[in-house]
Amino acid sequence: MTDFAMPPLASRRLWVTRPAAQAAALSAALAEQGADVLQFPLLEIALPQDAAPLRDALARLADYDLAIFISPSAIEAVFAELTSGWPALPVAVVGPGSAQRAAELGISQIICPSTQFDSEGLLEQLRRPQMPQLAGQRIVIFRGQGGRDILPAALQAAGASVELISSYQRLGPRWSASELLTQLDRGCDGLIISSSEAAQHLFALGGEQTRHRLQSVPYFAPHPRIISALQALGAVQTQLTEAGDAGITRSICRYFAPN
Repeated sequence: MTDFAMPPLASRRLWVTRPAAQAAALSAALAEQGADVLQFPLLEIALPQDAAPLRDALARLADYDLAIFISPSAIEAVFAELTSGWPALPVAVVGPGSAQRAAELGISQIICPSTQFDSEGLLEQLRRPQMPQLAGQRIVIFRGQGGRDILPAALQAAGASVELISSYQRLGPRWSASELLTQLDRGCDGLIISSSEAAQHLFALGGEQTRHRLQSVPYFAPHPRIISALQALGAVQTQLTEAGDAGITRSICRYFAPN
């Protein structure tokens, strides 16, 4: 008789809270390990209220020496508006998920941090001796409306000319408090949270009615800043994961592995 090992995530109901367009690959990776996956997007991505600056920048891509995408959402938004193929313009991204998506869309010159996957990590990567000097470089940064100013300020201080383009806006979830409660009643063995803003939306959605239940659920997030946001909201079970879909899946499998 042959013994068949159970998949590591069998019987685990996991919620993927990324925007709908970015959830498929991670959901599939978790399902392959046996998880019952619920896609529960906590952010909706839309064009900025004024898309004219984005379209103008895309018409002038030849003017730049480097394009920076702050998130996968920025990549998706730009390529949704792009009317022709991506030119021979190097691209810098902050994490492996963005790097993978950029490669899938045909970008061949991709710069990505090797360890610290955020703006600070990308800045360190761009300052390495083997990289071109930043002074005099014409850089366009595609990001969501608002966003942190650490990276553009540092690039400008290094002598680069920086143009900030709002390529998308983040909208709150369309779920109701009753829908959240229904899904909690059906089971939640863990939530994967992709941004601090998503964490805020989750706890605001349920209000006091579900706050204590949400605080006791295990959370998985790929960046310490998201973990801190969850802990500030009262979450007591937070796990920092590896980056990227494969890293998140490995980390969750380890978490649920028998002792």
